[in-house]
Amino acid sequence: MENFRDSILALITETSANLPSDVRCALASAIEREDPLSQAGLAMSTISVNIDMAVDNVSPVCQDTGLPTFFIHTPRGADQLFMKQAIEEAVVEASKTGKLRPNAVDALSGKNSGNNLGCHFPVIHFEPELLID
Repeated sequence: MENFRDSILALITETSANLPSDVRCALASAIEREDPLSQAGLAMSTISVNIDMAVDNVSPVCQDTGLPTFFIHTPRGADQLFMKQAIEEAVVEASKTGKLRPNAVDALSGKNSGNNLGCHFPVIHFEPELLID
């Protein structure tokens, strides 16, 4: 458990800056099918450059880094409060270092927390391990 926060921070960084290989392959295939001088071709080329820059600079692929959502499968007796706190600390750190853009905006006040923490933000689902006898 001592490395949990750091593992979550590494996960956030990886998922914000690096698209899965199947997505990259699909984009490369789509780019090949477009006329490079068409509006679509130019847009796809810009997207491709942005993806490469994100990987090289370890920065978010997109301006909107989305809603951080975690599905945590836990064994019986795991300290979920500790995990929740560690996840929130990692989200704050990722927001501070620019790995996540601040997206937590209160629906009523319109105020952005600036650190991606808010009511039910990030979303954390704990799935307890089922024991089969």
